[in-house]
Amino acid sequence: MIKLADLRGHWALVTGASGGIGAAFALELARSGVNVVLVGRRAERLQELATRVVHELGVKAEVVRVDLAQPGAVELVKQQLAQAGIRIRLLCNIAGMGRWNRLEHWELNDYREMLEVNNRAVVEMCYHFLPDLASYPSSAVINVSSQASYQPVPYMAVYAASKAFVQSFSQALHGEWKERGILVQTLVPGPTDTEFDAKAGAYSSALTTRGTTAEVVKASLAGLAKGDPVVASIKGTYKQRFFAGLFPHSMVIREVAKMFKPPP
Repeated sequence: MIKLADLRGHWALVTGASGGIGAAFALELARSGVNVVLVGRRAERLQELATRVVHELGVKAEVVRVDLAQPGAVELVKQQLAQAGIRIRLLCNIAGMGRWNRLEHWELNDYREMLEVNNRAVVEMCYHFLPDLASYPSSAVINVSSQASYQPVPYMAVYAASKAFVQSFSQALHGEWKERGILVQTLVPGPTDTEFDAKAGAYSSALTTRGTTAEVVKASLAGLAKGDPVVASIKGTYKQRFFAGLFPHSMVIREVAKMFKPPP
């Protein structure tokens, strides 16, 4: 387990920091005295956030403008931080991409980029920053999964599969790194009020309510303090896992498809 007080004066790296859950994480950590590395694609937003963190909250900020879908992106992040003498104690892999609709609705490159950001970048971040994390008596990683990871989701097929990868990888890594003092948390947000759905091409579906980014961050940080390997910021995940695990596959696929089928 690791508490915010333990992180005060140390560095946290947050991907996807230019908006949504990533920006909310960066601000909450900065309010608690944690220096933040802000990683994302939108340089102007990152710089605005860094200015706020430094001048209003009184901690340090480092901006790394990079597209995690591009080869070598994580190595560039690690190189910039090494040159700046920054050693990471908390790694927050928040960046993610999604696509709603039938598989053929999107270009193949959209799916390539999604898998690069949702999967490859997460693995590479953990791999490259392990020496930093292991250099502390306690440290932590937060990897963002999704409720979609618990069962196949027709019309979000690639996204759900990518988050099932994050779910499995993160929990396995928790088992590998726990004895080294590194807590790996799998964070499962519910539907959240961010730009994600608009970018993913979301349409009207059975998902009618959205939580806040603050709720997600609060649940995650409370889970770190308790040492929880999996944290869900929404109720009902137990029932969802029960449904997906015990009912016939054909029924699960059919019922979930009803929830996400695109309009004619």
